[in-house]
Amino acid sequence: MKKHHIACLAFVLALLVAASAVAADKAAAAYSLHVGSYAGADKAAEQVKALKEKGCEAFSSKPEGKAGRWRVYVGRYASADEAAREGAKLEKKNAIRFYAVRKIKAEGDSKEPPAAEGRAATKSSPAPDPPKAQTTAAKLQHPQVTITPAAPESASRRKKTPLHASVEKRAASTDSVTEGLPELEPFKFQPFDTGPEGKAAGKAGLKEGSEPEDEALYAEAVELYRKGKYPKALDTFRSYIQQYAGKPRSKASFFWIAECHSQMQDPKKADEAFLEALKRWPDYRDIPREALVSLGFHFIRQGAHEQLIGVFSYYVNIYPDDPFRKEMLYLMARSLTEMQQYEPALKVFSTVIEKYPDTKEATESAIIMANIGVKSPGLRLPAYMAGNRYYKDPAATYDMVLSKQLPSLEITERILFQKACALLQGKLYREAFQASLVQLKRFPNGRCKDAGLANLKAATERLVDEDYGKTDYLRVADTYLTAYEGAWVKTIDFGTGYKIADSLRRIGLYRETRRVAEHLLMIEKDGRNRRALLVMVADVNVRERHYDEAERLVADLAKETAALGREDRLALRRLQGDLYLRKGLYEKAAAAYADVAGEGAADAAVLHRNYGIALRFSDACPSALQQFQLAIRQSEKNKAGNGQVLQDSLAGVGDCYLKTRKYPEAVTAYRQAVESAQSGAQNPWTLYNLGKGYVEMRNLTEANRVFSELKVRTGDDFWNKTIDYTLSDAAWTEKYRKYLPAK
Repeated sequence: MKKHHIACLAFVLALLVAASAVAADKAAAAYSLHVGSYAGADKAAEQVKALKEKGCEAFSSKPEGKAGRWRVYVGRYASADEAAREGAKLEKKNAIRFYAVRKIKAEGDSKEPPAAEGRAATKSSPAPDPPKAQTTAAKLQHPQVTITPAAPESASRRKKTPLHASVEKRAASTDSVTEGLPELEPFKFQPFDTGPEGKAAGKAGLKEGSEPEDEALYAEAVELYRKGKYPKALDTFRSYIQQYAGKPRSKASFFWIAECHSQMQDPKKADEAFLEALKRWPDYRDIPREALVSLGFHFIRQGAHEQLIGVFSYYVNIYPDDPFRKEMLYLMARSLTEMQQYEPALKVFSTVIEKYPDTKEATESAIIMANIGVKSPGLRLPAYMAGNRYYKDPAATYDMVLSKQLPSLEITERILFQKACALLQGKLYREAFQASLVQLKRFPNGRCKDAGLANLKAATERLVDEDYGKTDYLRVADTYLTAYEGAWVKTIDFGTGYKIADSLRRIGLYRETRRVAEHLLMIEKDGRNRRALLVMVADVNVRERHYDEAERLVADLAKETAALGREDRLALRRLQGDLYLRKGLYEKAAAAYADVAGEGAADAAVLHRNYGIALRFSDACPSALQQFQLAIRQSEKNKAGNGQVLQDSLAGVGDCYLKTRKYPEAVTAYRQAVESAQSGAQNPWTLYNLGKGYVEMRNLTEANRVFSELKVRTGDDFWNKTIDYTLSDAAWTEKYRKYLPAK
């Protein structure tokens, strides 16, 4: 560890080392609170009296020399730490307005320099007087976190970070866990202004003659700063340093000068001034309390995370009751996050949530903890750590945050996006899909639009893959149609797009099938994938009865059969069979279907039906009967299948039996076909053949019943004449049967 890093970290150990020295010195000296200086004894006596009326142990000391002043003190304490603590209490009670911890002799004041400075009317605890001790490596701790801070580096070694390279700009990528949140300095802070009393601590707050000339000049400079007169304040602080180089306020003045440059929007000079001050006082223990705050916020503006953590880690441990401790812890955690030190960052965020619930910082801490949970899951954290759930269950965290009134739409969009990321990480693809849709619908042109589309695409790919593998084509289509937007389809990769198109084709959404296929054809200019798509398009053309276009595609593809994959070759051969069947080329159709049958086609029932039809009209009834029976079994197995296929196949069985004069079997098959038909989907030829079967069985009663039903259903003159002819022929045959040759 670098020496300058070690210095600030050893403070706690140094206190222990110095304890024995303090005990030895206690008999010879003590510490007190210096609360006033006066030119005359009467003014000093008045303040002593007023302080005693407030219950303070006040006393005064005689001036040394002719030009000296009467000094007023409160209390005698064994250590600077004790004095500082009591000073803070008295200040909080408004018993005193100003103090400085000073070492005094038993009988009065000494000429030794102050151990630590107080602040003009501050409400924060004053700095203790740290003992000088050999620095060793140590880790500063506060109640919930262990932090390894970094002290400021020397001017020659510290890497300068320009102001424009701030955290806000570096966090602009979608991968940043803090994107969408406020910039790293989320609140306005006046380094030496801690309340109404602090604002009155300048020149106007001092009674004439109540402080030495150096204090008056310093107060004037501070007041100029607070009024926003930075150039004048800058000159006044410089004058103070020139006139009172050895005075206690000179340290703070160096940092004030840097702060003035910063307020004047001159980051280069501000950085130079801070570096100059750090050259003089590289140990944080030597830097006044207020200057530490100013230094920390300078590091924020610089994006110097390591240095910021060093300053604020030291500060929050030394001043645990500071009113800005919440903000400092939060900023430390943000910096640790930017440095990708996620485990310590989570611990500090946890402290913010535990100690300061129901604050803006707590809400933002929960968000970032969830973001880290998305980006880096599986970190080992203490089970008892407050806010553990925010890290371990990011999606629930985002829902919790979304239920609140968020400060900006940008944050809302970002959280919706992160929620989708968390769900994807948890393999909850359906939920991630819905979350992405919500984000894109609410923020169609937001900053996270492209990343949101990527999430939607990722979720869609997984859902399509899962559902297509289960042959749930309806759900695949639903996913696609739900997510479809004009630009979204352009992001579909070929594999997912093909599964979507095929699913749409299988459920009869041919227009959408063409839409997806056309997009994929624009991507796939050549190769096997393109040929597979063309086979699909040809199939859609057949299904939509665009036979000419289908024949053209099939003919072109047939020339490249060797370049097709196995499944595409089978699909192409089947399409050839369908086209032959439509043209009445039954033997060619049967030959094509024979090449495909038994290859495990997804819609095998349709294939066997068509094959059976081709064989029946080729006068191969035994083989046709076999194919129709296969089609029936496939249809019954697939209950969600096409009922028309079952009806056609049962009718085909009846046709085969009728042709081979097995009339009872034919009648049974036709009756099953009629019963399987949905309302309004009855095939007239099935009813007619059923009636004809009854005629052949000489059951004219049932034949007349069926024919009457057919006449009512159709109301067509063709069927009236056909039925009348059939009945007349049956009557004539029956009358002259003995003269007819035996069948």
